[in-house]
Amino acid sequence: MVRNDTKPKMQTYFITANDTDVGKTYIVGLLARHFVAKGKSVQVVKAIDCGGSGDAEWAQAFAGSDRVSCHTLQRYPAPLAPLAESNAANHAPTLPALLHAIEQLPIADVRLIEGAGGIAVPIDPSGLDWRDFAAAYLPDLTIAVVDNRLGSINQSRMLHRYLDDLPHAFVLNEVQVAGDAVKASNLAAYHSHGLPLLACVESSATALDLLASELLEDALPEDQSVKATNDPRIQQLQARQDAHAFRQTKVRRADDPTLNLSDNDILDLRHNPALRAAANQAVARWGTSSSASPLISGYTEAHAALEQTLSDWYQQRPALVWNSGYSANQAVLKLFVDSGDLVFADRLIHNSLIAGILQSGARLIRFRHNDVAHLETLLQKYQGVRKVHVCTESVYSMDGDYPDLQRIANLKAKYGFNWFLDEAHAVGWYGATGSGLAEATGVLEQVDILIGTLGKALASSGAYTSFKQPWMRDYCVNEAGEFIYSTYLPPASAATAQAAIETIRDNAADRLQAQAKARQFRAALRAQGWEVGGTDSAVVPVICGASETALQMAARLLESGIRVGAIRPPTVPKGQARLRLSLRSTLSDQDYTKLLHCFERSVTAHA
Repeated sequence: MVRNDTKPKMQTYFITANDTDVGKTYIVGLLARHFVAKGKSVQVVKAIDCGGSGDAEWAQAFAGSDRVSCHTLQRYPAPLAPLAESNAANHAPTLPALLHAIEQLPIADVRLIEGAGGIAVPIDPSGLDWRDFAAAYLPDLTIAVVDNRLGSINQSRMLHRYLDDLPHAFVLNEVQVAGDAVKASNLAAYHSHGLPLLACVESSATALDLLASELLEDALPEDQSVKATNDPRIQQLQARQDAHAFRQTKVRRADDPTLNLSDNDILDLRHNPALRAAANQAVARWGTSSSASPLISGYTEAHAALEQTLSDWYQQRPALVWNSGYSANQAVLKLFVDSGDLVFADRLIHNSLIAGILQSGARLIRFRHNDVAHLETLLQKYQGVRKVHVCTESVYSMDGDYPDLQRIANLKAKYGFNWFLDEAHAVGWYGATGSGLAEATGVLEQVDILIGTLGKALASSGAYTSFKQPWMRDYCVNEAGEFIYSTYLPPASAATAQAAIETIRDNAADRLQAQAKARQFRAALRAQGWEVGGTDSAVVPVICGASETALQMAARLLESGIRVGAIRPPTVPKGQARLRLSLRSTLSDQDYTKLLHCFERSVTAHA
């Protein structure tokens, strides 16, 4: 995969479209002139040229300019699709070949890459298309050109849905003269549907009149914390500040008196005497660090004992301990999914799962959140086409809800996909022995790879995977760089997690009581008028809408002695900023009464 952050000071833009002959090349020319006028060196790249004159037309267009260089990566003779027989007979294009060719290009201030045809045109015999190219190459922005005519809203909305989570914006290009009423209607619809619009280009325009200059590289105003600069990274920080989405580290004191509902210690175990004793004994025996990677000498008796406990917890399935949940998720998706495979994933899966899927080279298709019927529609559509994997979480970390795992298990029996299940926020809260929702719903046997965490309910650090087949563990030990090349987590962390599992296994009644209180708390919040996600999980999201509102409400709760998380875009969708409460099984009735009183006081201010 091409990593643009290894190419310093270069901005990259991928220009695609909803169809052919809508003016991609023309828009690339306007973009090039825009950046040249700002003193930038520009590299124009035709990724695939079918039946054209390649970089010759660009050389003619920018004759005399020493700031524009032109490159064509792959040429085909016929003005047809890249995979048409007359083009691909001798050498079909492939996504890896395109990425490799781009990697060999020199550096410029700005790189503009033009795709051939529309976004969904296949560019690899496996069926991969330009969206897959953008997902693998990761440009700073994908710019989709749409003909500004009657029907462009339908095209734009479908394209917006198809580009999904990739950073993208649109250019409405007047290929043929359109009526004022049509153009005004299209512009209004773009605004009402929240489609990111970079520019509206009139016919025969010679310059780019930007409607959303922040999507490119215009200078930022100075303020006390971030100074004006041409560096797009600092501009991005300024944009975060303007949107109330700026992230900062904040020191938490050991003597902090607040009721902390912003962390994930949902069983209130980190000060548990049995866990502290296990940690102290491990430190006395092993010291404070494993001091080596696991394949050298970092894998100790403490780690082996934890893995045996995990195996016992998950019906004798093989287990492997990792340094973090992010590493575990990324590694298993990257290792057990192949290039060309299909991955159907819930729209709200964690960033670490997305990272693993993208690194695998597989085609990622998202289904609507917790919509098992939509998942089955996709499984039916692609049945027998490619190897299929399904990736879900049990409890979703920012929404507190979960899918019907039994229905997904039934689909697995019917369609035979591989199932990756992230149980990070269900461990400790659900199940007869506390191992999660897979246990509670009886689907563990259908899950191929289950990922759990040691750093939340188990009050330690690190993560683990539970495998359906023993060879899967062996494959990770031999091939996962995330496991092989990092100093292993301390033996004290392993001993602490083992003590936590032993502590919670027999507390089924406590879990049921905590779930009941979580349901009652949500019902009370909804009665006050709040939009609240989930049913009985420990994660309770209270939707506020605007980021600024979430920050203000979190500050008011803190003044009342309650610490909660204010979660803002891009972690959650725009307009869906929320307070995230992580309940504890040890909360008293008085704690819940105080919480509800604080939220009741905020209803008027929120409205």
